Amino acid sequence: MSEAEEGADRAPHKQGPVARFFLWPIGLLYRLWTASIRIESVDSSGDDTDSLSQRPCILMLWHNRLFLAGEWHRRFRKDRTCYGLISASKDGALLETFYGWAGIHAVRGSRNRRGTQAVRELVRVMRKGHDIGVTPDGSRGPCYEAKSGALLVARLTKAPILFLSFEFGWSARLKSWDRFVVPLPFSKVIANYRYLGFEDIFGDRDLDEATEFAQRVLTEMTKD
Repeated sequence: MSEAEEGADRAPHKQGPVARFFLWPIGLLYRLWTASIRIESVDSSGDDTDSLSQRPCILMLWHNRLFLAGEWHRRFRKDRTCYGLISASKDGALLETFYGWAGIHAVRGSRNRRGTQAVRELVRVMRKGHDIGVTPDGSRGPCYEAKSGALLVARLTKAPILFLSFEFGWSARLKSWDRFVVPLPFSKVIANYRYLGFEDIFGDRDLDEATEFAQRVLTEMTKD
């Protein structure tokens, strides 16, 4: 296989213009849907002061809480652009479209050897002052089980992590591996967040220990 063919094989799948044309009404419905939801953002650390710093950070949430992630970021971190890591597969191409509706930019990775390249791209966008979003149990689970790769960018950039979870009112759950949660239109959602600095997460911990710590934080914040 030539270098050109090899590079094409590793390139992420993309949605074609015809698919994007037929999907745009769904995108419009999604934007109207999320805009109708009332979101109350709460600092779950128990501090009296608002710790939602506007410096670039890594947003970390479970995969089944993704539906409102973009809308939350648009409302509460509107001065920042957010990037999310998405698989280079065909399923990832559809998820990239969904991310676009939510206002999140995509960094594609994990097809053949693109995983390493994707980490480099995430580090680069963070150093440019942008947020990145990570689902430590995605994209195929197991549900609520964090993987160490999710903490790798934090270790490389020494960036703080903003842990985020949503407590839903009226909602439905899909029959997916993570029981993905979809809040109903005009419902109320409580967004619990906890902002921790690099030293709070790593300190004397290695990558695996920091991953276990992050998993405990998100688990404590999650109400199913």
